[in-house]
Amino acid sequence: MLFQLAFMNRIIIIGNGFDLAHGLKTKYENFIIWYQKEWVEKLKKCFNNTISDELCAFKIFQYDWDYFFSFYHYENISWEELLEMINDSPQLLEYTPSRFFERITTCIEQRNWVDIEKEYYNLLSLDFDSSDDESIEKLNKELECLRAQLISYLRKIENDFINESIVKDSIKEKIFEPINPRDISISACNNILPSFIKKRFPNNNNDENLIYILKAYSKNIKETLKKIREFEALHKHQITNMGIESINCNDFPLDLFYPDNILLLNFNYTRTADLYLPNEEIFKVNHIHGDLSDKSNIIFGYGDELDDNYKNILKQDNNEYLKNIKSINYLNSTNYREMLSYIESSPYQIYIMGHSCGLSDKTLLNTLFEHDNCVSIKPFYYINNEGFDNYTEIVQNISRNFTDMKLMRDRVVNKTFCETLE
Repeated sequence: MLFQLAFMNRIIIIGNGFDLAHGLKTKYENFIIWYQKEWVEKLKKCFNNTISDELCAFKIFQYDWDYFFSFYHYENISWEELLEMINDSPQLLEYTPSRFFERITTCIEQRNWVDIEKEYYNLLSLDFDSSDDESIEKLNKELECLRAQLISYLRKIENDFINESIVKDSIKEKIFEPINPRDISISACNNILPSFIKKRFPNNNNDENLIYILKAYSKNIKETLKKIREFEALHKHQITNMGIESINCNDFPLDLFYPDNILLLNFNYTRTADLYLPNEEIFKVNHIHGDLSDKSNIIFGYGDELDDNYKNILKQDNNEYLKNIKSINYLNSTNYREMLSYIESSPYQIYIMGHSCGLSDKTLLNTLFEHDNCVSIKPFYYINNEGFDNYTEIVQNISRNFTDMKLMRDRVVNKTFCETLE
């Protein structure tokens, strides 16, 4: 295995759990609840007998909606109460959800969560032989409707809540902490760490490279350099006679192990992650799925090319099947190419902050996880109020993004050395 020696980068995969850790209501369930409330308000102001979008259709038979709500004093009715009223009075009211939206709401009712992109893919790959062109076009229109509504919802969240006040020092410390040698895979330790240490370790009092890095990370460069010099003096005899390689890498001061570069690979559409990046050349963010400033570049669909059903999708002589496949839509911007350039440039470790590593992003994650330059994968987990943590669940999902299980076991950092996001 060949590496570009001496450099070591960090990629931080940012998922929706990152936004949730900042108190933001960005779950799909939060979005659907908002969308349902918006429908209730829309009906209250409607003077027609019928009203619909791609996902829902409502019809009233004897009144207009505005009169109905005011006559029956339903000013504060909820979505659930509205549906109950429709069920109780089918002679007055009618509600028709699309098949896609019905699956979404059923998932929320039964499991208290939903993966909209996965439900879309399930419908897309369901019964290819019986699906006609119109049903696929309709499904894509429904996803586009959801996408537009989701953008509106997240823009409101971003405008109202995403600012410097939500930044958490505990998360910032994790983003910019040194690379811990114990996190590096066994297969990479012998190839990378010695040259990385040599590059960082002072050479004949030449601290140029070390000072350049410490300026970006350390609050007290003078004190940090003093600590490194003391370590050097303590091991002077060993370094002189046997070389720096003779010292156990875990014994070196961690200040030597700051990443050369940090990339925040943001799978969210919001800019919460951007709040953590100082204006330095070595820190970058890549909104791999686009961001809310340009809705035309937002990627919303499915990304599992390794799934058996994907092969069947490719066989369909209808481009509607491929309209919302992420790997194709990555070509609409330079984000994916920039990510590839980054992972080709140097060895890197991966931090996972708030991403479930589910199948919706399997193709991209497989590219990151199995690349020759990947030296470790460290998931940050959460603990709920009952004391349950999701470390094992994340690792199970990570494993589905590998084709080489031996490689997976070597690269994923064990739970002993992992910690919670907060």
